[in-house]
Formats: sequence, C-alpha cells, structure tokens
Amino acid sequence: MKPDKVLLTTAKTIVALVLVLCFVNVKVSCDENLDKNTHILKKIEVRGNKRISDAAIRSIIRSKEGDVYDPNLVSQDVDAIWSLGFFENIEVEIEETADGLNLIFLVSERAVIDKILFSGNKKIKSKKLAKEIGIREGDVLKHHLLKLDEDKIRDLYKKKCFSRMQVHAESKVVNGETTVIFNIEEGPRIRIADIDFKGNTSYKPRKLLKQMETRKKRFPKIMFPGRFEQDVFASDMVKIKEFYMNNGWLDVDVGWEITYENDDSEMYITIHVKEGERYYVDTLEISGTTIFTADELKAALKLKEGAPFSLDAVEKDTYQIRLAYGAQGYLATSVNEKHIFAADETKVKVFFDIEERDRYYIDKVKIIGNDKTRDNVIRRQLTFNPGERLNVEKIRDSQRRLANTGYFDMDSGMPAGISFEQGSVPNKKNLIVEVREGRTGMLRFGGGYGANVGAFGDISYTDRNFDVLDFPKGWNDFLSGNAFRGAGQILTLRFSPGFQRTEILISLTDPAIFDSPYSAGASLSSYSRWYNLYQQKSAGAQISVGRELVRDVYVKVSPSFELIGIERRKDKNDTPQDVLDVEGGNWKTGVTFSAQANKTDNIFMPTKGYAINTSFEVAGLDVDIVKYDVKAKKYTTVFEVPKWGKHVVAYGGTIGVVESTSGENVPIFERFYAGGYGSIRGFKYRGVAPIDEKTDEQVGGELLMLLNTEYLVPLYKDIVRMAVFVDAGKADESLADFNFDRFRMSGGLGLRLNIPFLGQSTVSIDYGVPIMKEEGDETQGFSFNFGGGGSF
Repeated sequence: MKPDKVLLTTAKTIVALVLVLCFVNVKVSCDENLDKNTHILKKIEVRGNKRISDAAIRSIIRSKEGDVYDPNLVSQDVDAIWSLGFFENIEVEIEETADGLNLIFLVSERAVIDKILFSGNKKIKSKKLAKEIGIREGDVLKHHLLKLDEDKIRDLYKKKCFSRMQVHAESKVVNGETTVIFNIEEGPRIRIADIDFKGNTSYKPRKLLKQMETRKKRFPKIMFPGRFEQDVFASDMVKIKEFYMNNGWLDVDVGWEITYENDDSEMYITIHVKEGERYYVDTLEISGTTIFTADELKAALKLKEGAPFSLDAVEKDTYQIRLAYGAQGYLATSVNEKHIFAADETKVKVFFDIEERDRYYIDKVKIIGNDKTRDNVIRRQLTFNPGERLNVEKIRDSQRRLANTGYFDMDSGMPAGISFEQGSVPNKKNLIVEVREGRTGMLRFGGGYGANVGAFGDISYTDRNFDVLDFPKGWNDFLSGNAFRGAGQILTLRFSPGFQRTEILISLTDPAIFDSPYSAGASLSSYSRWYNLYQQKSAGAQISVGRELVRDVYVKVSPSFELIGIERRKDKNDTPQDVLDVEGGNWKTGVTFSAQANKTDNIFMPTKGYAINTSFEVAGLDVDIVKYDVKAKKYTTVFEVPKWGKHVVAYGGTIGVVESTSGENVPIFERFYAGGYGSIRGFKYRGVAPIDEKTDEQVGGELLMLLNTEYLVPLYKDIVRMAVFVDAGKADESLADFNFDRFRMSGGLGLRLNIPFLGQSTVSIDYGVPIMKEEGDETQGFSFNFGGGGSF
C-alpha cells in the first residue's frame, strides 16, 4: 500500500473514532439526566380503595411526591398500610414517565361483615353463640379470626358435653352483602355414665378415681356433668400410672376402652390395669455425712428398708436431706442418689451419697418491691437476722408470715419471695426479700344475712397496712393510695345497721409499736341488739397493750369502760326477774387478759396447724363478774387431690365460765347461750340455755361447753367446699351443776363459698339436724352467714 493511502486511511479512522466518542459522550450525558429525572416521585396514587379514603392511607405512608424513590421506604409503607387491617392484598406498581416516576399502591379491601348466622345449632341458642364469639357485625372480615371463633364455639359445646360436635365457618357475598355462617353439627350430648376398672387387685376403684379429674355424671349435675375431655382424660391415665409407680408397682401398665350406649349419648369407660410386681427397698445406705448420723437422716426419710420403693419417694427424700442440711446453713450440699435393682428379684438397693460443702451465713438482708410498706414493717416479720447461720426453714417460715399479713398481692401466687446473692465473702449470702404490694384497704358497701344476727347492712373501711402519720402531700397521694399507708397498723371503721343488730365501731391497732414486740390499740363502739326478752344498747371504749412472747404467740391486757342499757320487750309479769334486775343503765369497767397462738398454715383458709384463744376478764361497778373462756381448733389435711384441693378435718372446742363476785346473780347479758352458727348448728341462735321456771323463757347460764368436728371436701377447688359436721355442747346454770346428762348434739351438711369480690369473706350455708335435744330447746334447720359488697 502506498504511503499516502495509508495516511488517508488512518485519518478517516481517527475522524470516525472521534465522531463515535462524541456520540457516546452525548448519549451518556442524556442518560444521566434522564436517570436523575426518573428517580423522582412525580405522583403517588392509591387505587382499589372504596371505604378507606386516600387521605387516611396517605397519612401513614412516608414516601412523598418530589422525594427520591426509595424501595426500602416503599416496603415500609406497604407494612404500614397492611397494619391498618382493612386490606387483604397490597401491590406496588412503578410507572416511568419522562419527568419522573408514578408510585401506585394497588389495594384490595377486606369485606365488612354485614350478617352473622348460625346453622344447625339446636341445643345452644344463636344469641348465646353470638356472645361467645369475638367477631361482630360491622367488623372487617379476617379469616384467622373465624378460626379462633370456631374454637370458642367448639369449647362451649364441649362444656355442654357435645364432645363430637363439628363447626365450620364460611363467608358468602349475596346481593353485595357479606354474611358469615357458622355451620354446626352438634352430634349427641355425651355424658360419662360409668367408669369401671379391671385388673386393679391392690386398690379399690374409689381410691383410683380420686387420682382423676374425669368424673361420671351425678347429682348435682351442674358440678358433675359427666363431661369427657380428651386431654384431661389422657392426663388422668398418667396420674393413675404415677400413683401405682409411687407405691412400688414400677412395671404397671394402664390402658382403656370406651363404648357408647343409648344412641351414643352415654359413655362407658373401662380402665384396664396390669399391676405387675411390687418392688421393695432391700437396703438403704447413707454415706458421706459428718454433720448428722446416718440414722438421724434415715428417721426423716419416707423410704424404709422393707417398704415399697418408688422414684417419687427417692425425689422427696433427696429434697428432705437437702432441707436438713439447709436448716444448718449447708446450702450447697450435694445429694447423689443411686438405686440398683436385683437381677431376679423385685428388691432395690438404695444409696444416698452426700457431699457436704461450706456452711453459709447471712450477710445482708435487702428489701425490694415495697413502694408503700415500710422496710421495718417487713423486717419484723422475718425470723432471721444478718450474721446468723443461714436456715432455709426460717426462710420458709418468714415467707408464710409475710403472706399472712395480708399486705401483699395474694393473687400473684407469690406475694413474697426470698432469694440469694453472693455476699461480701465466699461463705456469706445476701438475702433478697421481694414483695408485691397488694390492696390492703377495703371500702365496702353491702349487706347480708346471718342466722344469728338477721339481715344487716354494712358500710365499712378496713386497712391492714395503715399509717396514721403518713399524711398526703397532695390529692394525688390520697387518691393513688400513697397516703396513710405502710406502717402495718390496722384501722377499722364500720357502720352495720340491721333489724336485729346495729353496730358502730372505730378501731386502730399497731401490732408492733416502735418495732418492738409490743402492740397497742384503742377502740370506740356502739352496739344495739334486739333479743326475745329485751333490747340491749351499749356504748364503750377500750384500750389494749399486748406482747408477742414467741413467734405467733401473743398476750394482751385490755382495760375497758362500758355503759349497758337494758329495756324489756314484754309485760313485766311475763318478764323473768333476771331481766328486771338489770333494767335501765348498767355501768361496767373491767380488765381482760387474753392470750392467743396461731400455728396454722394460712390464717384465712387453714388446712393444717392449730389456733388457741383464751381470755380472763375481771369487771366491776354495776357488773361484778369474772369470766373465763378458752377456744381451740386443730386442722389436719387428710389428703390432697392435685390441682383440685385439700380434704381437711377441723375439730375443736370451747369452754366458758362466768361467776359473780358480789354474791348476786350474774347479769343476764353476761351469761352464756348455745345454738346457732359457730355453736351448735341445728338449733336456733341462743336456742339452748337454762330456762326460767316462772316464765319458761331462756335466761342463759354460767357455764358453756362446745365441741365441733367438721370435714371439708373441695367440690370446686377452694371456691366451693362441702362441709360434713357434728356439733355438741350445752349451757348450764353453773359450774357446780355441770354433767353430761343434758348434752345436745347435731349433725349436718354445709357449703363454703369463697367469692373473690368479697375479699377474705366466706359464705357459709349449713343444714343441721338435732340428734340429742331437751324440752324447751329451739331448733332451726338452716343457718346462713354471708355478706356482700365490693372492694375498692
């Protein structure tokens, strides 16, 4: 090729490249300008919405016209729109234009429920079902809520014993209206007619039934409907197996079969038990102990050589050993249990190997959670102090005492808890006492009826954690309960008008004045009572000083001054001389010495322990008497049904004696009478007493003796309990006349209802039948004692 042609070709190539580069540069520049424009949100639209306005949707999205398009922000906007709950589908479209982007939210609204219908229900009315479900007409249709309502309907039917029922919810749109229909197939109402056991040679059916929550139908049907619940029944089968295993039958097997009769309305359950062999403890050995002897520990264990073996007993005995060491401060002691089965025998060798570790002492005691109750009020309930050897039994006792004060929230399940943290040195622990404040003030408006007092009203305020010196700093303190609160004082203000009795009482007591073992209190009272023979009106004042001698044992001295007015209600000729002798005003001043011990597990609803109260009164002026009485009661838990309640036996007695110190008769208003609630049920209040020979009227006696035994059975946990009782006693003219010839006795049944909104009140309904009675006694079958009102 010639040089000039080469040069020409090269020049053309260079020109072409320059033109291409210029074109590319212009194109890139144009694209960059276009991208800048198309990333700007020119317009934001909402499409598909009918009931929900554009403004409502725009108000919750963060993307705005004129902003740069941000995919993450748009995603958040979709979430915000979805959270409104009005849409079942949301989509996003982006339209590109020459001057920017159009952002479009495409929404599909959920239907609104216009009607709710029930189909196939015959045994339960639609009105009842409508109250049970959660959806309502006018709500947005959400299918997951329909599933929840299906479960609610299903549960309601199961409570009515329709265990086979089926329910399916569907939604339909007819003439523009959305209707939700619950289609129900009720099936038969199935009640458990009988529960039978096969193969249970070691235990009677009654014993095994006590392990179960499932019950056959019986009277009263409202409490025992014979309802079958699969999950409860499955749990019952596990409980029966555990019961056998806990008594030595380790190879037990439990099966069952269910049959139906009478058009499938009656269920018959047969439980098959294969007991197998019973295992026994061959030898029991404890090693590694130096603090206790092996025999000392063995004495506290449930497992004994020759006794049945069970893993439950092993677990409890392991805990018992730890508890024994914990009471001595050995908190970290390790207890390792090992058991070996004999190869060809049903015998078990049991070994407890103990690794004793450091003894711990209490470093500090910290109180937390008490925003109202003072620290010192809590500390005086604790049975341990800093510097002492750590004792887990004292810790448990302190928790019980704190719960029994009533200051803290019993509904929480743990009103007061005590935990540990490391102290200042390795062998010391800080104890953390954590409480949950409860409502200690109860303002009550209500009323009730008592067989002993008739109908009555009740306007009262009681605060068990009062502080007379805690004045409010403002109305907020007063209204929020942060005033007059936290010192552990007991304030009672009561006005109880009634047809047979009216009472006014103002009382303030400090159970531990200046944090000492001493208590102090004062009260003013006015009392009016209508009896068959006379009306009694009393007004008086009392002060008291007491002391806690040892834990839960108190003594008290109570001087008092009282004016007692007696007005006869019958003609003078029909009135006993004992009433005429005291007609008018009677001044009384006296001193009462009293002592009480309460060793029950719960002062409001005791199940074990005992309580003793005794008093001795010396009085003068117009009422010259000495009076002595003692009351004692013992509570024992016979057995406990898990998750149901305890069977409790309560038995006790009362002895009262009053004598005149002036040589005259004891005033009639100071004498003893028997009968009625809290005395001998089956007889009227004051229906058992010595009788005036002239008028045949009951005039009371100088001696009282009562004996009571009661067996409490939980019908529905602790809320409803049945009582079987036997009462006996008498009121005699004097101690010198006492004999057992004229003893009265009664027996009967009762109910105890613990209603939550009544606080610690218990409704008692008893029916008693006299077994032994005397001429002149006044009988009464039913006795009631209950009150109503509300707590604030």
